[in-house]
Amino acid sequence: MKIALIMCNDMHADLEKANILLAKIPNSDITTDYTIADVIIIYACAFGSNKSYSVKVIADVRMNAKSDAKVIVTGCLAQVFRKDLEYIPNIQVKSFGELLKCFEKKDETTSKSIRQNTVIISEGCLYKCSYCVYPKVCGGKYKSKPIEQIIDEVRVLNETESTICISGAQETSEYGVDLYKKPQISRLMAQIAEEFPNTKFIIGWYNPSRLGNIIQTIINHDNISEIMLHIEHNDPEILRKMNRSYDIVSISDYLRILREKRPDLIISTEVIVGFPGETDEKFDNLVLYLSQGYFDDIAVASYEKVEGTNATKMNDQVPKEVANKRMEVIQKKFNATCYPAPSAEEESETINDIYLKAYYLLKGMPKKVLNNEAMQKYSNIAGVDTKSKLEFEKEFEKIVSIISNARDELASKRAKKYLTTVYTKEILTFANEIIQGGAFKPGFKSKAKNILIE
Repeated sequence: MKIALIMCNDMHADLEKANILLAKIPNSDITTDYTIADVIIIYACAFGSNKSYSVKVIADVRMNAKSDAKVIVTGCLAQVFRKDLEYIPNIQVKSFGELLKCFEKKDETTSKSIRQNTVIISEGCLYKCSYCVYPKVCGGKYKSKPIEQIIDEVRVLNETESTICISGAQETSEYGVDLYKKPQISRLMAQIAEEFPNTKFIIGWYNPSRLGNIIQTIINHDNISEIMLHIEHNDPEILRKMNRSYDIVSISDYLRILREKRPDLIISTEVIVGFPGETDEKFDNLVLYLSQGYFDDIAVASYEKVEGTNATKMNDQVPKEVANKRMEVIQKKFNATCYPAPSAEEESETINDIYLKAYYLLKGMPKKVLNNEAMQKYSNIAGVDTKSKLEFEKEFEKIVSIISNARDELASKRAKKYLTTVYTKEILTFANEIIQGGAFKPGFKSKAKNILIE
C-alpha cells in the first residue's frame, strides 16, 4: 500500500504534526507521487487564502488520483468546516487524532520527515483574539512540552543548523503555564542559549503583553538573535476590539530598551489593517508608529472575515478595497510582506463551490501538466504541482487571448514575436498541443499552430 502526504501550508506546527504521522508509516509505504498512491492524506488549512488553496488541492487530488484511492482530509480545515467538506464526494474527513489511530507502525524503520529548523515547544492558545479561529480549533487548551524534551530536540537540530527557531503553535509567551503553573519561557530560553552558545535562536509567535518576562533574558544572551513580536495594531480601541488589550506605551518602552541594549537584535512584527472600526486617522497613527523604527521586518495583513469569529459580527466593517489600499501603503513604505485577504467574491463562495470550480477547471487540463520533478517532494511543501497547474492555466488563458486578438497577418507576426520572447519553446509547444486537442474551432487551431510553432 502506497501512502502520500500533502501539506497545504508551511506552518511549523502543522509540519511537526505531519512528522508525527510520518513516523507511524514505514518508509516502504511512502510515495511522493500521489497519482500512484492508494491512500492520500491532505493536511488542509483554514486560514486566509490557504483555505481556498486547500480546497483546490483536494479537487486536484481527487481528479488525478487513482479512482480507487482513499483521500483523507485532515487539519484545521477539517475541524472548522467539517460539514462543508463532507458534501464533497469520495473523500473522508478525519481529525488528526482520528487519523493517527488509523496507522500502526509495522517496523522500526524511521520514516522520512519534512525537515525544518524549528522546535515547537507548545500547542494551543489561551487567548481569544476576535479575528482568529484557532482557539476554536484547539479548544482553548494549551499544552507545553517538558524542558528536557525541548533541549533534546534542539540538540538534534544543533548538529546541522546554525539558526533555530523556538516557537509555540501560536502563543510562545505562555510556555510552561500548564506544566509549571506559570510561564517559563525566560527560563527555557536562558537554558537553551547557555547550553548552545554557538547557535543563534529566534523566538517566534511571542505575545507583546509578555515582553517584560523575556526582555532581560534577551539582553543577557546575544545568541538570541530575533524575536517575532506580533503587535497587530497600536490603537487602544482597535486592540480592545481585537481582544488584545495590552498597553502599547509600555511595550514601546520595552522596545526602546531592547534597541539600546541589543542594537543587533532583529525585531519583527505583524499588523492587521482594515479591522472593523479602523478609521483613516487610526490607520495614519499606525503608520506613524511603525515609522519610529522599532521593527526591522514588518508583515501586514488585510483583515478578512473568518467564519466562527466574533469580529465578523461587528457592525463597523471596513470596505475590502479600503483595507487593501492601506495594506499597499504599508507594503510600499516599509517594504513589508503582504498577506492579502481573498477577494470578496471568493469569500462569499462555499467550500463546495470552490471545489467544483477547481475540479472542472482541472478536468479540462492534461493529467501530466508538469514533469515528475515538479511533483510533490518532501523538500518542498506538497501541493506544489497543483499550484503550478493553476498558475499555468492563467498563463494559458493569456496565450489564448493573444492568439484570438491576432486577426490579421501583421498582428499574428507581432503576437508570435511577443510570445516567443515571454515563453520558452517548450511552453508554447505544450500550449499548442492543448489547443489542437481541445474544443477550439479549426480556424483557431490553424492560427495557433502558425503563431506558436511554425
